[in-house]
Order: sequence, then C-alpha cells, then structure tokens
Amino acid sequence: MNRTVAAVIALAAAVTALAGCAPEPAAQPAATMVPCAPGAVAVGEGAESLQAALDAAVPGTVLQLSPTVYRGRFRAAVAATAEAPIILCGSAGTVLDGGDVADGYTLHLEGAAYWDIRDLDVRGGQKGVVLDATTHSTLSGLTISDVGQEGLHLRAGSADNTVRSVTIERTGRTDPEFGEGVYVGSAESNWCRYTECGPDRSDRNTFTDLVVADTTAEALDVKEGTTGGVVRDSSLSVGSASVVDSVVDLKGSEWRFEGNTVAGSVDAVSIHAILAPWGAANIVAGNDLRPGAGGVGVAVVGPARGQGNVVGCDNSVPAGVSLTDVACA
Repeated sequence: MNRTVAAVIALAAAVTALAGCAPEPAAQPAATMVPCAPGAVAVGEGAESLQAALDAAVPGTVLQLSPTVYRGRFRAAVAATAEAPIILCGSAGTVLDGGDVADGYTLHLEGAAYWDIRDLDVRGGQKGVVLDATTHSTLSGLTISDVGQEGLHLRAGSADNTVRSVTIERTGRTDPEFGEGVYVGSAESNWCRYTECGPDRSDRNTFTDLVVADTTAEALDVKEGTTGGVVRDSSLSVGSASVVDSVVDLKGSEWRFEGNTVAGSVDAVSIHAILAPWGAANIVAGNDLRPGAGGVGVAVVGPARGQGNVVGCDNSVPAGVSLTDVACA
C-alpha cells in the first residue's frame, strides 16, 4: 500500500470515529398544556390527586386536569364567590370514570357555589353529575354518558346555574325508568329526603345548546317545586326503548322552552300540574317538535289546561301531526 492511500484510509477512520463520538440531538421538551385560565394549576394523574385538589380549592383556584382518565367518584363542596369563582377544566382526553353503574355519583357538587366546570367527559356511576344545594355555577363543554340512572341532576335547591354545550347520552343502563337525561328538582314524594319536607326550589336554572340522546326515560324532566327555568337551542330525544310517554315533561312553573328540536316515539312535550301552584304559566314556543305515531307536539294534561300555560302557534310539527291538544297562541 502506498503512503497516499494509507493516509486517505487513516483520515476516513478518524472521521468515522469522531462521528461516533458526536452528541445526539437534544430531546425536544414535552408539550405543555395550554392553561385554560390565568393561574391554572395542573392536577396530577390519579383519583387521589384530583380529590385532594378539590378539597383544597379556595375561591379563585383554577384546577386544570391532565389528559388522562381519573377513575373514581369525586365531590366538590367549596363555596366560591362571584368575584373569585373556582374553575375546574379538562384537557383534551380528560375523563372522569365512575365505574360501576349500579352505585355512586361520578361528579357531585354539594353545597358548592360559583364553580365553573368545563371541557371534560364524565362516564359511569349510577348518576353522572349531581348538583345538590349548588348555586351560581356553570357546566359547559361536558359529555356525560353510560350511567346507570340519570345523566345530570340539579336538586335540593340548586338554583341560578347555567348548563351549556353539554351532551348527555346512553342513560339508564341499570334502571331504565330513572334514566333521564336532565332532571331538575325532585318529586314531591322526595322532598322530605332532600329539602326538609318543603318544595325543592331548584329555580332559575338555564340550559342552552344541549344534545340529549338515547335516554331510557325523559330527555328532560322538570319537577314540581321548580320555577323560572329556561331551555333553549337544544336537541332532545329519547332512545327507542324509552319507558316514558313524552320526551320532555314540564311540571314546574314559569319555564320557557324555546327554539329546541324534540324527537321521539312518544309525545314531544307534556305539561302536568302535579301539585299547585306548579304546572302553571309555562311557555313552549318556536320549537321543532317531532312526536311519534299517534303523539302530539305538546300535550297539556288535565289540570294543567287551566293554569295559563302557553303553546305557541310558531312551534312546528310534521305534516299530519297535531301540534297540541289545546288552542295555540
């Protein structure tokens, strides 16, 4: 081998050795969650981390959940203020999973006030989300599904709350007769259980942009004792195996049910007067009503016919279907 060739081989070997010693490219930093609100505090994975964060929350706290599944049942019981609400927000992929559909509430707000809960999925448990004695709180961007009984229940004097852009589906997995999508208040027979034997005044709650589907009981059940609620711009339907006679049942007073789409194999909306003075002065107007064969758009039942309930002539029903069994206005 001549000296020139040997020099070239030696140089190539040196270059190869140096390349092997070169440092690897620096690892890219892991993507961080975009804060859902200023001051957001990341909640770690695991049920214990979440419950500890809920227990420790004070007015003004912002809790941002990880993009993971939190398996368990969770309770929030802190009262915040209008000036300093408590925010509980999810990230893409956040799920609260209550597990066994025969027992428990997956998310329970009890005596809470001024909570803002947004952008997460809730599934499993006997009930999905329950508000007891909870006021001035907001639920938005939630999907509630696959529960044993009702998806969302506001009761025990839960008032002045806002529910918007919430999807509820596949309720009543274990108890079809209790598989309501949204349930407001409580039946008179339960007042001694929840409200010291007085009316359950779960009043002035507002629901907008809901999607409720595949329920085994009413998509919306509004109980006697409640007053002044609003339901607008929502899509409400029941499953083919539902065990009710209407998709929506209004038994409270002074509710406004406007601009909604209602569909099912039964009457679209019914108004009942179960206990005076409730079942009065409700307004059902501007809705697209699609009852099943033989059903009507709005059934005003028995004593409710003399209680000032208004069925707007601007509600629509398919050709050949009766709008209502009273005069529209």
